[in-house]
Amino acid sequence: MRSLVLGLRRLCLAFWHGLHDPEFQAIVFLLGVAVLIGSVFYHLVEGWSWLDSAYFSVVALTTVGDANLSPGAGVSKIFTMGFSLAGIGLMLAFLSRLGAHRDRQD
Repeated sequence: MRSLVLGLRRLCLAFWHGLHDPEFQAIVFLLGVAVLIGSVFYHLVEGWSWLDSAYFSVVALTTVGDANLSPGAGVSKIFTMGFSLAGIGLMLAFLSRLGAHRDRQD
């Protein structure tokens, strides 16, 4: 349990220090914009609640997947394919920069 707490502390500190890095700020901003765009799209097209729309946007960007929630309309499926392909790159950039800032903590 102690190692989990220490690991989370290191990640939080890395995120905090990353907020002073312009590239990290840009990646966080773009991820926020991506989640916002996805949320609005799924809310309007699929008729999902805002929470479900935001949840699915994050799930699509992190490649986790959720069998209980999936787009039904054809246009939503096409959007999800492009959204995921573009967003996964952003997520990888975020995790890479976060890891770099975490490694500097040592």
